[in-house]
Amino acid sequence: MTYSERMFDQARPVARERLLETLAAEREINSLDFAGMAFDSLDLSGKVFIGCRFSRATFTNVNFEHCRLRMCFFDFSVFNRCSLRECDIQFCSFAGVRITDSSFGNSDLLHDNFNGILASNTSFADSDLYNSRFVMASLKDASFQNCNLKKTMFCQTTRERVSFKSSNTREAIFAKGENPE
Repeated sequence: MTYSERMFDQARPVARERLLETLAAEREINSLDFAGMAFDSLDLSGKVFIGCRFSRATFTNVNFEHCRLRMCFFDFSVFNRCSLRECDIQFCSFAGVRITDSSFGNSDLLHDNFNGILASNTSFADSDLYNSRFVMASLKDASFQNCNLKKTMFCQTTRERVSFKSSNTREAIFAKGENPE
């Protein structure tokens, strides 16, 4: 049994309706499994998520602004027209996620895993991405303007119309001989 399976083993199986009720009623949500669920036009702003699993979930027009997330898993999820602005997101995994027309602007995205993401028309502008990873990510029409990129890895990324303007790219990690622009 893997660590993440053990982590959610304590969470009792909860019906989808009850999970949605919990999302609406509670400010802080701990160790719940929302994997595979679809979320459309929800306002989750200001919520705190700790140790929750959202793997393979779909988010459309969801507002996560001002949220705090710790050790949450969004692996292989889809974000379309979502706002994760002004969030505090640490030690979370967004590996393999597809992100379209969304924003993580003005956020603290520390020690996060964005490996293998497919991001188009997405902004990370004015964010602190300290020690996060975008290994083998595909970034198209993405903005990393005015970001802290210290120890942020962009190795083997595919980048098309990506802006790093006013960001500290010299402190970021790119593949040998790779130019950030």
